[in-house]
Amino acid sequence: MFETLDKCLLAGLGALSMTRERAEKIFDDYVKRGQAEKGAKEGFIKDAVAAADKTRSELEQLIDKQVEKAIGRLNLATREDIERLESKLDDAAKRTD
Repeated sequence: MFETLDKCLLAGLGALSMTRERAEKIFDDYVKRGQAEKGAKEGFIKDAVAAADKTRSELEQLIDKQVEKAIGRLNLATREDIERLESKLDDAAKRTD
């Protein structure tokens, strides 16, 4: 039952916005409805917050990858490209002095 509640919690509420306080409130609501026992509260909260943190981290990684792909398709100059050009300009300026 505990595992089912955890899955429902994460699916229904969105793991990104999970905080300890929110997990406590949700668990208290489950207790009121008879869907959980008070003794399981700490484990439930710990698991809910840990799952939310893991999901948040995975989403950040996914977003990073997608942003990198999008920037790559735009064919923009990278920091290395600009530094290389600056170096060439500096060299050219030194030769003309």
